[in-house]
Amino acid sequence: MTRPILRPLLLTALLLGATSLTACGKQGALERPAPLFGAQAKADYEAKKKADAQDAAKKKADKDADDADPYQARTVEAPSAITQPNNPGAQPPQGALPDPMTTPR
Repeated sequence: MTRPILRPLLLTALLLGATSLTACGKQGALERPAPLFGAQAKADYEAKKKADAQDAAKKKADKDADDADPYQARTVEAPSAITQPNNPGAQPPQGALPDPMTTPR
């Protein structure tokens, strides 16, 4: 009697445990730890880390300068057909379809 109940519970526990372990990874680039031995190796590591930080700051500053204000109001020039006075006898702009109301049949 306990076996049919125990098997699904065990299977469920294993599945939940497996899915929770798959989400424990670090995303993005991995960081290398500092070297344990050698003064020159430690100095090189610190210099590389400092240069990488400066490059990241420069890229961020460049991106911020390019995207200073994406919602900035931009002026849009009005089309010339709207700004012209209403003159039914005037020639329509090139490429415009003829108006059937101006030339009755």
